[in-house]
Amino acid sequence: MKIFISQPTFFPWLGYFDMIDQADKFIILDDVDFSYQSWQHRNNFKTPRGLEFFTIPIDSSTRKKKLKFIKIKNNEFTKKKFLKFILSNYNNSEYFKSLQEEFNKISDVAFSHQNLLEFNIEYINWVLGFLDIKVDIHLSSKLNINSKKIDKIIEICKYFKTEKYLTTIGSKSYLYNNENLFSKNNIKLVYHNYNHPSYNQLFGPFNNYACILDLIFNEGNKSLSVIKSGRGTD
Repeated sequence: MKIFISQPTFFPWLGYFDMIDQADKFIILDDVDFSYQSWQHRNNFKTPRGLEFFTIPIDSSTRKKKLKFIKIKNNEFTKKKFLKFILSNYNNSEYFKSLQEEFNKISDVAFSHQNLLEFNIEYINWVLGFLDIKVDIHLSSKLNINSKKIDKIIEICKYFKTEKYLTTIGSKSYLYNNENLFSKNNIKLVYHNYNHPSYNQLFGPFNNYACILDLIFNEGNKSLSVIKSGRGTD
């Protein structure tokens, strides 16, 4: 069994969903510290000026709390601003008009949550449904594991009796010197081998690392095939 463990982010990039697609279980890290101005509440969208961030504003009184306690500021105003931003940048994409009503409805649901965790999970689940990716999802806060960092990851793997932990190639720099801790627990580290694929995209030269929504509006039901095309071997 292979598991993927990650914080929930705002419309994650393609590689995030490629890892979920390869996993038997997806563990959402919701009992870690919130990181301000991180992917947890912002991401890149393609605009005529290239990639631009859209950031979900955070209630400052919750900013120093654990991720699961973070609150969104000005939900209704932010929703209107976000939908206007999406319309202005994706109205001419091939699949926007056919998806607009559905997207507006899921946005109503997502922005009804003042909690950032619930907001992000709502959108992630919508994307997983659109891509037809089926995975067993768990919240780390429900596992009663109080260790931190690498110890926490290992304890989560042991909780689910997994043989493989799928992680980003960027994590190799800090996991490398601790690989023996995983091997002692009979856990194989699998680093995500991914080459960002190109796809139809608006506004001039192609830009890597736009969020998943950029792919969906431009490629529609071909999106999962595009995602898988960047997958390397373990």
